[in-house]
Parts: sequence; C-alpha cells; structure tokens
Amino acid sequence: MELFIAGGCGEHGRNCFYVEQNSAAFLVDCGLLAGAEDDLPRLNAEQIQKLRAVFLTHSHADHTGALPWLAQQGYQGPVYATLPTLTQLPFSLNHIQTLESLCPCKGSGSVPELPGLQVTWGRSGHCAGSVWLRFEWNGKSILFSGDYAEHSPLYPCDPLRSQTADLAVLDAAYGSTDADWNTCVKKLCVETVQCLKQTQLLFFPVPKYGRGPEILLLLKRFAPNLKFYGDAHFLRQLQQIQLGGPWLLPVPPHFADWVQPDAFLSREKSVVFLSGPQLAGKAGQRAREMVAHGAHGIMTGTPDAGSLSAEMLKNGQMLFLRYPVHLDAMQCRELAEKNQFGRVIPYHSPEIDCPCFFLL
Repeated sequence: MELFIAGGCGEHGRNCFYVEQNSAAFLVDCGLLAGAEDDLPRLNAEQIQKLRAVFLTHSHADHTGALPWLAQQGYQGPVYATLPTLTQLPFSLNHIQTLESLCPCKGSGSVPELPGLQVTWGRSGHCAGSVWLRFEWNGKSILFSGDYAEHSPLYPCDPLRSQTADLAVLDAAYGSTDADWNTCVKKLCVETVQCLKQTQLLFFPVPKYGRGPEILLLLKRFAPNLKFYGDAHFLRQLQQIQLGGPWLLPVPPHFADWVQPDAFLSREKSVVFLSGPQLAGKAGQRAREMVAHGAHGIMTGTPDAGSLSAEMLKNGQMLFLRYPVHLDAMQCRELAEKNQFGRVIPYHSPEIDCPCFFLL
C-alpha cells in the first residue's frame, strides 16, 4: 500500500491524501489551499483514473473545496461522508454514499468499490459530521485523524485510544503554538468582556459549520448577561442544534433563543456572529458597516492570505484570540502515544513538512 500526500502537509489547507494498492486507489479529502494561486491538490491524470472512492472527514473547504475540480477531471466514483457532512456541502455531487450506510460509528464495513478494503470511523469533535477514519487493506492499515478535538462542549468525539495502524496522519495544525483548550477559552472569554468595555459592538466571524455555537455556549456561561445577535444562517444553525441528535452534545433549553436577529441599530453592548470566517460576501459587507460605526472584531481561527479578515487583523480592526479546534504538535505527539502507530505524519501545519510519498 502506498500513500501519496497531494496536499495538507507543510501547509494549512489543500488536505488531500491518495492511497493506492494494486493499481486501485482511494482519496481521503480533496481540499483547496485558500489564498494561493496554486490552490488545487497535486494529483495527476493517471492517479485520478485509478480512483475508486473518495472519503471525506468533514465539510470545510480546505478538505472538500476541490471536489468539483476532481469531477471535472473525470472522477465519477462515489464520495463517502457522514450525512451531516454531505448536507453541509455548498455544491451538489452526482454519486454520494453515507458512511453510516457502510458501518455504524466505531464499527467496521467493507467498501464495495475496493475489494478487501475495510473502513472504521468515529466522531472527531471538530464540527457536526466530522470523523476520523481507519482503513485496513490486505494486511496493511492507515489512520487519518481528520481535524480533531476532544474538548468541544458541543460536538462529541470518540477519542482515539489503543488504535493500531502502520501509518497515522494526525492533526497538528497549531504546530509549536501552545493551544491548551482551557487556557485559550479563559483568555477568549475574559478578553471578550474586556473588549466590550471599549466598544459597543463586537463581531465574531465564524465558519458556517463549527466553532460559532461553541463560542456562544462558552461566552453565555462566562457572562450570562451578554446580548447576542447573529445572521440568518447562524440562527438556522442554532435551531438545528436545539433539535439534538448523535452529532451533538445536549444544549440548555432555549439555547436557540439566546441569539436574536442581527440588529444594526441595537444600542446595547452586544456580540454579533457573522457566518464567514474570512469575511467574504455579505459577512464582509456587514463587518465593514459595523467597523465604520466603531465596532471591533475577534478572529478565533486562521486568517487566509488576502482575505478581509487578514486585512482587518493587520489594520487593528480585529483582535486574534484562538479558539482551539485542532491539535498542536505536542498534543499530536501525546495522541500518538495513546495508540500503537508504526509511523506518524503530522499534517495541517505550515511549520511541519514531510516527504510526499510513503510505502507501507
């Protein structure tokens, strides 16, 4: 079995891992590298021709954004992902299959398109629908953590413990930065309240699916009297979360009612959630309007090069306060020590590069 890294190591994005055996292959993720002129996975025509299946760890564009390009290059096979991931994708795909139809969570199932390939998956705690994946194929095994977080107050994680694999590709997105969850959360909550002493409105650009509702939960616990507003997408997301399900931890009653429709003329000190971490489109327009009236922003994730979020951070219109939804390099090593992996490849960090080819 061979692993070719078509993106995702030594960079934050373009996550794409090509696994081949006996002239048949599958992909894990097919993402874009935001802000780069060369933003596509490094796959050639011969590799794409050998593909029999694609597996997705979750819906974010750095893991899925190149799927339309892959289809344009001739790939017509199935795309396997959890039901939440498939419903979150902003584009349609011709051949989709749910991971749940292959096997239950932490169970094992056969992949029809690849004889002998067994897959196991579990929830990875990054967002609703996110998973880790373990594959066994003719006596060799490989595990992908996906974007991985064990401390989310909202998204459950099936912790990787006592797993075996010849090779493991593990989240290490924060590199040498200390991303201790408790420390980061305390700093985020304290400084949010401090910022509201200086400004009337504070906006948070957040992904359409992921950390935004988590931050809401944590801020509400820390400062129960804070007022919250959100755009239409954010409000719909909260209503869906209120319904619960296997991809969510329980939330307090009336959770969805904590946030009111974004009210620009509100005179109360308040927090506004904008669905769009890089402030593209309507989220960016709204952020510019608020900044023009004295508001400031808080960025909790990685800004893409050339984005409005990066510009506002540079201009002092936003403050960077990390909310950890990945692992740092030390946490990656600690996770590896809780399992039995022959070799570990840290991915998702610009600080940590590695060879692009591995033979198992």
